[in-house]
Amino acid sequence: MYNANSTRTLWVLQGEARQLFAQLSHIIGNYAGDWLTITSQANCPNEFVFNMLPPNQTKKLLGRQFRHAIFDATAGFNLDAFAMLVGTLVKGSMLILLLPNDFSRWHDQDSLRWNENPTAITVPNFIAHLMQTLAECGLSSNCRYFPQPATFSIPSLPVITENYCDLTEQQNTLKQLLNSNKPISVVVAKRGRGKSALAGQFSHYRRCIVTAPNKSALTTFFTFAKPNTPFFAPDELIACSHNNFADYLIIDEAAMIPLPMLKKLLQQAIANNSRVLLTTTAEGYEGTGQGFLLKLLLDNSCQYFYLHTPIRWHAGDKLEQFSDRLLLNGLLEQKAGSELNVLLAQYSKIERNDINALRSIFYLLKIAHYQTTLTDLRRLFDAQNLSVWQATICNEQVAAALTVDEGNLPDSLIDEVWKGTRRPKGNLVAQSLVAHAGERLAAKLRSVRINRIAVLSTYRRKHIASQLIQTLFDHAKTQHNDFLSVSFAYSPTNYQFWTACGFVLVHVSSHKQASSGSYSVMALKPLTESGLHLTAKLEQKLQRNAYWLKDIIDLPFSEMITKDSNAMLSQDLDGQDLDELAGFAYYHRPFEATYAALCRLNHYNQTHQQPLSMQILSALIKNKNNQPLIVNLYQLAGKSALMQAIKHEVKTWLVRQGDNVIFNKIPNKVS
Repeated sequence: MYNANSTRTLWVLQGEARQLFAQLSHIIGNYAGDWLTITSQANCPNEFVFNMLPPNQTKKLLGRQFRHAIFDATAGFNLDAFAMLVGTLVKGSMLILLLPNDFSRWHDQDSLRWNENPTAITVPNFIAHLMQTLAECGLSSNCRYFPQPATFSIPSLPVITENYCDLTEQQNTLKQLLNSNKPISVVVAKRGRGKSALAGQFSHYRRCIVTAPNKSALTTFFTFAKPNTPFFAPDELIACSHNNFADYLIIDEAAMIPLPMLKKLLQQAIANNSRVLLTTTAEGYEGTGQGFLLKLLLDNSCQYFYLHTPIRWHAGDKLEQFSDRLLLNGLLEQKAGSELNVLLAQYSKIERNDINALRSIFYLLKIAHYQTTLTDLRRLFDAQNLSVWQATICNEQVAAALTVDEGNLPDSLIDEVWKGTRRPKGNLVAQSLVAHAGERLAAKLRSVRINRIAVLSTYRRKHIASQLIQTLFDHAKTQHNDFLSVSFAYSPTNYQFWTACGFVLVHVSSHKQASSGSYSVMALKPLTESGLHLTAKLEQKLQRNAYWLKDIIDLPFSEMITKDSNAMLSQDLDGQDLDELAGFAYYHRPFEATYAALCRLNHYNQTHQQPLSMQILSALIKNKNNQPLIVNLYQLAGKSALMQAIKHEVKTWLVRQGDNVIFNKIPNKVS
């Protein structure tokens, strides 16, 4: 029943975008299809405008199907958008890929998303990977070069003579789902395997409600679902309480929902005695990547079902083969056999033009790190200021680390970052310590940030990661850096690991990360006297601030911070507090970054019986930063109005100090 002519195909054209579109506009009308066009070009012929999307809006395509498409990569190659588009094309479709005319001078505009630079850069490693992938799939001969005006015609498009699909696997899986007694069932598959259709069919046999990142992603689900199956957006479902929840909560496209929200959905279903069916693709552009499988669903309450047979296209589909190779889909295949001797491990820096080594590192990161996406692949290939490290045993990669150089910023830029008027790309930890911890020196010194580190599960807890970090430390020292830095999602295990490696906790975020549901914390490991001075100063400041932060940040500060009685008990205003208060009142320093200093101001004002009332600030601190409560209590217009009211109170207090000795410590620029 397999029809070879119904495979999807890829045709690659290389030239100038305007010329290619002009010629395609005279051709595609002769071939029936949607001809969905993904492009960032502003002035495309009218034939393409009706069914055109920019690359950053391709999430709208999820759950939909199209016949024939054009992907314009002449300005930039957005891998996420490409992956989403490929997954929507039905059997017999053609995808026309437009590439720039001259790669040697091509500056990929997509690099503005993932490279720490305000201008687009050349991407030689990705180009090498792309061209090699085309050659492996026998597509290089299809490339057409048009340095001068030329004409071309689309080759004969496949003719579909039948719509037969082998649904045996999907039907068997549906029976197993209906017989499962587990609280949570998870259907995992690549695109085009019928996950959403299967979930829709399931709703005919059980009383269900459904949720997804957005309702438009459920087009396929509702095509097969029981009519009038209720849909609720994830945040709507979490906010409301259902006395009659449903027998089953279906969560489609589950890996695209942030982990904290997904966790709340599962908790709510369990609390309402409802079972859960999740469908997901833990691959490629999914928001949480492997985190859905590696971090959330680790216990025995889940039952997994895997779909392998495609139904949107035939097995052996040429376009899928190309896409899988280009996107490095799949996971690292760990060799069977005896475990290698960790004492033989070697640690080294990878040359950035070693494409095969970089590919292997990406596979390793996918299987060992909970949030590795296609954007990371682009960054791994060509991002500037990035170094890639590996641990190998008998030439087998067992661990990897990515590092980024930071610091050495000009004083003028550091001052703007401190004021909150600028946050340029890059220097994540260095800038955060200026903008949130108030320490300008963090961006002046030279440092190395550990961006990612991952170890294969077989070799964890064998000191390979710590030895790899020591290698980074030794190399950073030879390059005259002042400290190593790391920012990570707090957990007791993560915290214990980094402190065991000699890192000192210096800053905690005031909000949980949307992706992980954990607080982000920063730690430093000094390399020089200057780095040691900075680390000690930040550590002491955090110890002092923890006295107030513990009321608004749900972290075990008593376990995380070594108690310094002087730091913890000294809550009088000092020069640095006044500096930060002035930055908050007169500039744009964040309220959360100034919270501890504001608490000390309120404490000082009350204990010294100051005549000036700061009732809004005092009420907010008394109610542990419950901003909605204070907004309602004082009938303010919202959070912005609340912040302006507090700024006014602080500014008034600073001005009325006059010749006060403490006030004289405020920098002249504030007066």
